[in-house]
Amino acid sequence: MNNSEMNILARDKAIKYIGISKKTEYEVRQKLKRLEITSSVIDEEIEYLKELGFIDDKDYVKCFVRQCAKLKQYSIYEIYNKLLQKGLQTSIIEEELELIKNSDYEEQVKEKLMNGKLKSYDDEKKKAYLYRRGFKF
Repeated sequence: MNNSEMNILARDKAIKYIGISKKTEYEVRQKLKRLEITSSVIDEEIEYLKELGFIDDKDYVKCFVRQCAKLKQYSIYEIYNKLLQKGLQTSIIEEELELIKNSDYEEQVKEKLMNGKLKSYDDEKKKAYLYRRGFKF
């Protein structure tokens, strides 16, 4: 397969992959590596997709944190780790998490858990569960 055919294949696969849902640069890069696309072609296609606005890690983090804040189901620690697993830079993650760190977000999540899933747990089990999920006391 020549270089231009590989570029076309990489672009097609990447756009289909991104079309399903937003993806980070790392996720797209990994997907293309699994398809045995060369590094130089991957770099070219990533840059092309960034220029078009299909890949934007800052926007990804912003949307992810906004969605988590709306659903109120993860601690800040869990959100941070989920974003790290997606290959995002810590500086981008921390910048966006500052917005919910300075609010009562974690208290709202704890309250939601206490009134729902943890309602029937005894106090020790509640504390252990919340501690494992990254909540501070």
